[in-house]
Amino acid sequence: MISKKTFGTLAIALILMTTIGTAAGDDQRDWPKIVEAVGASITMYQPQIDSWEGNIFEARAAVSVVKAAGDEPVFGAIWITGHFETNKATRVVRFYEVSIPAARFPDAKEEQQQKLIDILEEEMDDWVYEVDLDRLLPSLDLAAHEDARDAALKHDPPKIIFKDKPAMLVLIDGEPKFQEIEDTKVQRVVNTPYVMVKYKKDFFLATDKLWFETRDITGSWKQTSNLPKEVAKINEQLKKQREEQPVPQGEDEPKLDTRIPEIVVSTVPAELIFIDGEPELEPIEGNDILEVSNTDSDVIFDITSQNYYVLLSGRWYQSKNLGEGPWEWVPNDEVPGSFLEIPADSDIGYLKASIAGTDESKEAMLEQSIPQTAAVKRGSATSKVEYDGEPKFEPIEGTGLTYGVNTASSVVFAENQYYWCEQGVWYVSPRATGPWVVCETIPDSIYTIPPSNPLYNVTYVKVYQATPEVIYVGYTPGYTGSYVSHSCVVYGTGYYYRPWYTPYYYYPRPSTWGFHVRYNPWYGWGFGLSYSTGPFHLTIGWGGYGGYPRYGGWWGPAYYRPYPMPYGAGYRAGYRAGYYHGRHHGSNRPVHYGGGNTININNNIYNRPVNRDRVVSSRDQAGQRPAVARDRANNVYTDRSGNVYRRNTDGSWDRRKDGGWSTTDRTPSRGDSSRPSAKPTTPSTRPATPSTRPTSPSTRPSTRPATPSTRPASPSTRPSTRPSSPSTRPSTGTLNRDYNARQRGSTRSSQMSSRPSSSSRSMSRPSTGARPSPARRR
Repeated sequence: MISKKTFGTLAIALILMTTIGTAAGDDQRDWPKIVEAVGASITMYQPQIDSWEGNIFEARAAVSVVKAAGDEPVFGAIWITGHFETNKATRVVRFYEVSIPAARFPDAKEEQQQKLIDILEEEMDDWVYEVDLDRLLPSLDLAAHEDARDAALKHDPPKIIFKDKPAMLVLIDGEPKFQEIEDTKVQRVVNTPYVMVKYKKDFFLATDKLWFETRDITGSWKQTSNLPKEVAKINEQLKKQREEQPVPQGEDEPKLDTRIPEIVVSTVPAELIFIDGEPELEPIEGNDILEVSNTDSDVIFDITSQNYYVLLSGRWYQSKNLGEGPWEWVPNDEVPGSFLEIPADSDIGYLKASIAGTDESKEAMLEQSIPQTAAVKRGSATSKVEYDGEPKFEPIEGTGLTYGVNTASSVVFAENQYYWCEQGVWYVSPRATGPWVVCETIPDSIYTIPPSNPLYNVTYVKVYQATPEVIYVGYTPGYTGSYVSHSCVVYGTGYYYRPWYTPYYYYPRPSTWGFHVRYNPWYGWGFGLSYSTGPFHLTIGWGGYGGYPRYGGWWGPAYYRPYPMPYGAGYRAGYRAGYYHGRHHGSNRPVHYGGGNTININNNIYNRPVNRDRVVSSRDQAGQRPAVARDRANNVYTDRSGNVYRRNTDGSWDRRKDGGWSTTDRTPSRGDSSRPSAKPTTPSTRPATPSTRPTSPSTRPSTRPATPSTRPASPSTRPSTRPSSPSTRPSTGTLNRDYNARQRGSTRSSQMSSRPSSSSRSMSRPSTGARPSPARRR
């Protein structure tokens, strides 16, 4: 054990350091790091994470020190532990309260080890405590980490609507509910996020350029320019709101399809898939699956089974017949083996994130285990909980808890206290109406709330630590609707939650369906609100028009409305701009994809304006930043015993021993890889043209509820990854896994750093505006 606390505090900064905003030509995301200190040259290799739970980490790293030019380097290993805070929007991890409980330098004698420690103490007083999240992410798969629990979700398919001409899906949360607009004879439909009104016997729907009307709300709609005077007033108000709000910056809008879309209204959970004419089936190289290319949705045909597959909110559904169904849920870990063979660099390579066993799906699940953290000031809440009348609480099934139903807030009654989760922060009060103060402990019973309850997402918000000044909190992606099921990430619980509605209040609940939610490995979840033709965008929200700002007005993807949103705030959400014929929306490259809006699951809720006064900003990390040692490879590792190894270009390993490198007595296994094994071979002959006959869905067992995860404990003074007795026979399998994770992290870091910034990217894909060529029948 190293007794000097300062050594731990100083050395960790170099080990876990990377920079943001470096000198030109020096990418500080690279490893190893080097510093020319007085009397020594110190090199640190990329750390290997051993444990990552709650906001506590443990790791080890190989180091080398050269005390004078021409000397042989002295190699060793150090163990580190401490707390971390993450900013998933910037992809940076910052470490604090760090210590090094152990170190081992096999090359050095005992008195030499202390001299090495003294050098580190003297020279590393101001190193920066930051690291690139994406470089670390793949290595977490090898560490003890708090797994994203496999939630007991609902997977019944929504109503799947296919159209072969441009169409827009408009969802209404059950039968339409009406509220008169002040000083008019117009009634608004309050249980839809879109601007839909009723005047006398007719309904009117607004887009940013056109209005549509109908007598039957679920029937046929037609374009209209002849608005009644009362409705025309609303149109003028909406125009004014659009002119006043800022225009998103991004690429120039391309020439778009100008066909007028069909309006499709559904009062039940639904998804709309537009295929422009007959399906055009394009082969995927080296595979027996075909991509439907003339759609902006994810539609695949499997030659072997003769089934179509669609991907909706991260869930797979299959059917023999596209237009008629029926559709059957297929768990992500039971899709055809040929799906694993989809080339990662193909136009549909992004789908691998929704196929269990792939690197992409594993990393997506690791993202689920990483919390977004913040330090919150103690004290009272700056906002309050509003109820429709007196607070009304109902039981949460399977628990001893109750929750507020006549409010838009997430309030739970547990252990004789009221707990309110707001913007990723827990508050507590002895009364349902407050006053509220930031909470430092949460009853374990709250984490037993099941997915069948609309407050399930709050079980992903935790309290980690408390000090006299601040409370450390965090949330994982489950809080924003991203869950794990069958070894993949999916969006939404799949449950339908009944909203609260009275003549004066409408409180919507989270929804899984109808917003064309899809996952991209570079940006996370995005939503396109189902297909529409090019220039037309449905208008979402009212901006308080009509004097009723207390309506929720949005019941779609959780936490992705502009905040705050008093019945809409005049939000303009674009439906996808139409598929780009010849290029699928989800290109494997980190480019603009999928139309509409970014759900921004990786955005930081704690950075929102409403949180700025309550969140304590991390202190500026000014100080020295070690350079990248470009004359040496990032190929040195340490095992859990503190032995140091070097990986050679041929895949073999050398061990550092007696001041030199010696070949290990084991050779790496050629089969040791993190990638999934190949599935059954595909047939040599292609079956006939896809059949259109539907098949009845088979019965699938329901998933079993997962055991609730426990809250992270405070860090131990003795890390679980202390060095074990020195080993003379290294485990090259473990070393190879460390190597594969490091390589994967390097690639991922480069890809993430080269993606367009969130402020400039547009979620609409380019479109030529040209009609696709005639469908090729197969």
